[in-house]
Amino acid sequence: MSDRPTRIVVAVGDGDAEPLLRFAAGEALRSGSPLHLVHVLHMPPSGPESFVMAFEAAREIGTRLLSRHGARARELVGGRLAVTTELLEHSNGTVGDILELSSDARLVCLEHRQLHWLRRLASGSTTLGVAARSLVPVVSVPEGWDATQEARGLVSVGVDDPVNSDPVLRAAFENAAERGARLCVLHAWWLANGYDDVVVDNRMREDWSRRLEAAIEPALDKLRVEFPQVAVELVVRHAPIALALTELSAESDLLVLGRRHAHLPFGSHLGPVVRTLVRDSACPVIVVEPVDPPPLTRRDLATPE
Repeated sequence: MSDRPTRIVVAVGDGDAEPLLRFAAGEALRSGSPLHLVHVLHMPPSGPESFVMAFEAAREIGTRLLSRHGARARELVGGRLAVTTELLEHSNGTVGDILELSSDARLVCLEHRQLHWLRRLASGSTTLGVAARSLVPVVSVPEGWDATQEARGLVSVGVDDPVNSDPVLRAAFENAAERGARLCVLHAWWLANGYDDVVVDNRMREDWSRRLEAAIEPALDKLRVEFPQVAVELVVRHAPIALALTELSAESDLLVLGRRHAHLPFGSHLGPVVRTLVRDSACPVIVVEPVDPPPLTRRDLATPE
């Protein structure tokens, strides 16, 4: 669509951004989108007398960092797309500044760094903060992701609610089509609180898998018509969902997840599965628009009379 936002916002930190820049450059080249690199100015603790000196020093560091990453991004896109940079000096905090700047973007890309838990506790996660509140899709690129490896040709998507999954499935089909990749649709189920080992046997696994596949297939059939070029595999696993998705990420080029709990006044707007995958996924994770459907009930999975 002609009115679709085109630019990709890439938030760079003070570390090595090579995996992040490679991913963003690949997305830009596939979509024809310009890249806009941003860095939020981090002010060191200082007293009133030294504030001006500290600010100028931080500003100089941020400017050099953007210059270096901007040059690398231009090299990666081969001069075929515009690459711009911006140093953010606002006062809304790192997450707030990125959200404000990227409200009209096609995509926001950040790198998830493996920080020591004490540092994470003190600083929080910018990636999780942006993903929890952004109105546009957010990609988390793992710090250790090998961007030079050959593409596996697989996009994967986690489906939580088989009945109300259209937004996340549509995003997955779109990303698979853009990459010319296969699509794996995964739904995993597991009984919590220790009941699984006691209650679940082979017959129950087969029965639940059959019912869940029947619940998901109608949504897939509709999207197969729109995206006939995408080969789709539906996998229903009896396993904890975070574990199943983490294992699948090792075989994938991209993992698509839907943000949940969009209307909660307190706590995480991501949910534990998305938070776990942002931390543990072996491939980049894209978190798409909020979805807050009614939960699947037992009646939805009941065998018709």
